[in-house]
Amino acid sequence: MGLVLRNGSSRVIQRKNTKTAYHMKIADLSYNSALSFRKNINKKFNNLLQKVNFNPNHELYISIHMNIKEALYKKFKNLKTLREIFKTNEDCIEFLEELIWRGEPESPYDITSQVYKCKDGWYKCKNTGKEFNVLTGTLFHSTKIPLPIWFEIIFREHSDKRGLPASMLVREYGFTYRTAWHILQKIRNAMGKENHQELSGTVEVDEYHAGGLLKNMHLKEKLKVKEIPNQNKKLLQGFVQRGGNLVIRVIPNVSDSTLNAGVLRYVQPGSNLYTDDNPSYQKLPPIYNHGVVVHSKGNYVNKDNKNIYTNTMENGWSGLKRVENSHIKISRKHIQNYTNEVCFRYNTRDMKNSADACTWFLQNIQDTKITWRQIRDAEYTRYNRNQARAA
Repeated sequence: MGLVLRNGSSRVIQRKNTKTAYHMKIADLSYNSALSFRKNINKKFNNLLQKVNFNPNHELYISIHMNIKEALYKKFKNLKTLREIFKTNEDCIEFLEELIWRGEPESPYDITSQVYKCKDGWYKCKNTGKEFNVLTGTLFHSTKIPLPIWFEIIFREHSDKRGLPASMLVREYGFTYRTAWHILQKIRNAMGKENHQELSGTVEVDEYHAGGLLKNMHLKEKLKVKEIPNQNKKLLQGFVQRGGNLVIRVIPNVSDSTLNAGVLRYVQPGSNLYTDDNPSYQKLPPIYNHGVVVHSKGNYVNKDNKNIYTNTMENGWSGLKRVENSHIKISRKHIQNYTNEVCFRYNTRDMKNSADACTWFLQNIQDTKITWRQIRDAEYTRYNRNQARAA
C-alpha cells in the first residue's frame, strides 16, 4: 500500500479501474506547527481507513487542498483582503473550526466525550448532554456583534502599535461607547495568555510609573498626592527575556518584598538578571547571576561589562507609552488589562505579519470567556502558564 500526499483539490481512492472520492479536509494554520500537522494527518487518515472498506493491495492516493492556509498566507495580508475572505459569520465559524478543532469537533465540557452534529453549526456533548459550538467558552461566547467585525478589530488592535481607543470604534462601527470599550477589554483579556510566562536566560527587570505629571494636576489633587508617595502613579514592574518574551505586572508598591516576589515568580533560578541600582534587588537570594547598571549616575550600560544593561526593557516600556498616548485616561483598576495588549504585540513581533499574530490569537481563544460584570469589577482572567497552547 502506498500513501501519496499532493497539493490540489481532488481527494481520490483508486481501486482497480474505479475511482471513489472521499472528503478529507486538512489545514495547517498554526504558526510553526509542523509536528501538530503531522499528527493531524495521521489522525484523519486513520479515521478515513476505519470508514472505508479498503483493500491494502491497492494504492491509496490522497490529495490535500490547503484552501484556508492559502487564503491566510497568500491573500490575508491587510484589512482589505480580510474583509474579502471573511464576509459572513459562517465564513468565520468555518475558519475557527479548522483552526481550533482541526476539523474534529471537541466538547469544551468533556474533551473525552463523543460529539454529535446538530443543525446550524451546533454540536452536542454525549457525556454532558450540553450543546455547544466553536464559540462556546471563548470571548465570542453569545456575542451579537458579527464575527467579521470582531476579526477586523482584532487585526487592527495588533497592527496599530498604539492600540485602538473605544472612541474610534464608536465613530467607525456605530457602537455605543460602552459596547466598544467592552469589546476591546475582552480582546485584551484574551491577549493576557502572553503576559504570564516564566523567563530564563538573560532577563532584564525594571519598574515604570505610569500616570500624569504632578504639575498638571489640580491644586486639591496635589495636596492629596503629597500625603502619600506615588498616589498619582500606577506602578508597574516589567520583565523581558533578551530575544524572548515580555511580562508586565501591576504592583501595589515598590517595597523590597513586592519587587523581589515578582522576580522569583517570573525569572527562573540560574538566569542572568540585569537591573538598575535599586537597592531592593540587592536583597535577592543568590540564585541569579545579578548584574547592575547604575542609572542614578547617568550610566545606562555597565562600564565593566557592556552586555549588562536594561535598554531592552526600556523598549518594552516604549510600547506602553504609545498605548497610554492613545487614551485620555487609563485607570489604575484596568491598567493590567492594557499591559496584556502591549505584551502580546511585543511577544509576536517576530511573526511575519499581523495575520500570523491574529491567527495565533484566534488559535488560543479557548477559556477566554469573560462577562460584562467581571470586566466592570476588573476580575480579569489569570491564565495558567503551564496551560498548553497551540503550537
